[in-house]
Amino acid sequence: MPECSFHSGVETEVSCMECGRYICPKDMVPTPVGYKCPICAKPAPSQYILVKPKQAAGAAVLAILAAYGGGLLLIVMPIHFLFITAAWGALVGEAARRGSGGHRGPIIAGIAGVAVVAVGLLLGFWLLDIVLGVIGVMLVTGWGWGR
Repeated sequence: MPECSFHSGVETEVSCMECGRYICPKDMVPTPVGYKCPICAKPAPSQYILVKPKQAAGAAVLAILAAYGGGLLLIVMPIHFLFITAAWGALVGEAARRGSGGHRGPIIAGIAGVAVVAVGLLLGFWLLDIVLGVIGVMLVTGWGWGR
């Protein structure tokens, strides 16, 4: 009798409907087409996390433009409030998201975050302003939430 592909020594007659691996009752994942192994039953990655090079380029262009334009506005303002620099980061994150066609996740957040840091350093912002801008980016792009 065949053994489970994931637990050695456990005999089974059931195999995955997709790949054909033998699976024991602990590993069976019920699906509409039958039982699948845990590997084949994983959901496909979201289409809004996979970013193509053209979409990444669009995100980078809009993020840099938004970061520079917003940074110049922050320089003109007489007083920086903490929420204003976070809003600047959120604006850059939203520009990157729209430039990529609506994508979220670590790639878009990274592009927007690099734009905030680079423009912030270029324009001479304080470190706290840059950090708050990156936090604003993370809030908009969903970096820490696995979207």
